[in-house]
Amino acid sequence: MKHLLKYIFLLITICVIVTPVDAKKKQRKKQKTSTSKKKTSKKRNSNTAKVKAKTANVNKVNLNELLNETTVTVAPTKSDSVPEKVVTILSAFKPQLKYVAKIGFVNATANTDTSAVYLNYQVPSQNLSFEYRPISLVPRAIVHDSLVSLTNITNFKIGFGNYSHQYAQLSINNLDKWKNTHSITLFNEASTGTFHRLQIIRELGAKYIGDQYINKYNNIQTQLFYNHSQRYRFGLVPNSSNLPESNYEHNFEHMGASFALLNTKVKQRLFNIHPIAKFEHFQGIIDATNTWYEINNPMYLQFNNKIKFNMDLSYSFNQYNPTGLIHQKNTILRADPAISIEKWGTIIKAGASPVWVNKDDYQFYPNVHLQKKLTDTNYLVKTGWTTLFDNTQYSSLAIQNPWVMPVTNMLITSNEKKYITVEVSAGKRLDYSIGVSINEYKNLPFFNQIIGTDVNTFGLKYQAIFERRASTLEVDTKLRYQFSDKLLWENNLNYKQFNVIKENSKPWGILPLEFKSSFNWVPNKKWIVEASALYWTGAAQFAANNKTFNLKNVVVLNAGFSYKLSSAWSVWAKGENLLDKPYERWASYPSLGAQITAGIIYSFRK
Repeated sequence: MKHLLKYIFLLITICVIVTPVDAKKKQRKKQKTSTSKKKTSKKRNSNTAKVKAKTANVNKVNLNELLNETTVTVAPTKSDSVPEKVVTILSAFKPQLKYVAKIGFVNATANTDTSAVYLNYQVPSQNLSFEYRPISLVPRAIVHDSLVSLTNITNFKIGFGNYSHQYAQLSINNLDKWKNTHSITLFNEASTGTFHRLQIIRELGAKYIGDQYINKYNNIQTQLFYNHSQRYRFGLVPNSSNLPESNYEHNFEHMGASFALLNTKVKQRLFNIHPIAKFEHFQGIIDATNTWYEINNPMYLQFNNKIKFNMDLSYSFNQYNPTGLIHQKNTILRADPAISIEKWGTIIKAGASPVWVNKDDYQFYPNVHLQKKLTDTNYLVKTGWTTLFDNTQYSSLAIQNPWVMPVTNMLITSNEKKYITVEVSAGKRLDYSIGVSINEYKNLPFFNQIIGTDVNTFGLKYQAIFERRASTLEVDTKLRYQFSDKLLWENNLNYKQFNVIKENSKPWGILPLEFKSSFNWVPNKKWIVEASALYWTGAAQFAANNKTFNLKNVVVLNAGFSYKLSSAWSVWAKGENLLDKPYERWASYPSLGAQITAGIIYSFRK
């Protein structure tokens, strides 16, 4: 009955609206001879009547049919025969038509529309798909180190092992009231071989790392170190020798410091500068000394986010005293002006490097670098041409070969390098790269035995030989795999092939192939597991009988762990050369066999 009354009321309303419209039409036919003003007035009345008529026609439409009309074409159709791609959008919102509440004091009920609303849009084909290009992420595993532990904490680590191995280390980490960080490490290590009485190694050292804040945006990073190494030249010396140990002493003392000024407000400054100062002093055998310092001043003008002008400067001074009466000074002054532009996903750096060696020798070298990320791939290509200089020190030679004697003439080493590297980010866990370079060396140090000396009395000695010119082809590869945030696996491989050697017949003492693999695992809060594998092919050497030979290839496996017993106590163990095969990095100086060391760690907080 209610619906019947509604339709009768709707019919009466339509009749009332339509009746005046018909009367006005008959009156307009009788007044054709009126004036122009009356015609204008009649036209306006007619337009008004048409609008009302259209409104009436709309009202005649069934409301249910209007709600069911759900398809709307937004874009006009085209005469092109190629069909347009259409995106159909299903609206999650469904409109509802509700009656006005309490008409005639009767509660209204909602009439829910259950039909789906479809809207058809014609979209250009180039906008139908967009490639998602994520930012390259390099996850990092948590590798616990005593130097990077919690602030205001002190660790004491002690251990013992076979070959009379002793190890002790004290680490202090502190954060002062000005929020400056300080880290101090003291260590002592010693071991003695069982097959030769002179196979003794003792290491004593100290290191300090600090970060001091000058103001909100500037801070100074400081590093200080001291190392004392004591060993004996036991190579080719019979174990039955009764000569004093002082004949074979081969002791070193090395100390140094570095200071770097850092600024954390780099992006907001036009001119940026980061000076770094380094100082080292080394004392070797027979009173040979080496004092070296370097000032490196990277600075650049940042015009905008895309253009940068570099004005790097560096100066290196090295004073080498092979004896108390002979002094030799080597200096390098270098400038690296270059302009760097970043555009189209490419970084282009073009410049030159004027270099003054010992004030008199001036050379001009290119300095070019290109970096490009290939479109729609995870490949990053780097290529360039530059020249590197090394103000060779006695300490750097002794680090490479601990049995080297002081040289009579210290030379500066240079390397003109042309390289290309491809870096690949294969997902969030795997990253790897491969690089190939052509190197032109000048004064590259080789290492070989000193022939013609009394080995039984003074032990086997090595010398550094500077090759005047050498050309190499080198391959460097890296592979890094991250499994969650607790496991990290890293691999590095370096291959070096000598194509040209000007003076020497072989690259004495240089390893052709080196491979290193390291593994770090933190399964839970208590365990830390570490392991590494080393492999290298033997270097060429020159024996006392004037014959050339190559040392054997070497495989070394190391592993270790630490377990936290409580908040203060932990136990640790480390194994080196687990294959128990003594190897020779330098001829006639064999290493120890499998070496196992274990101990405890005590930690206390302030």
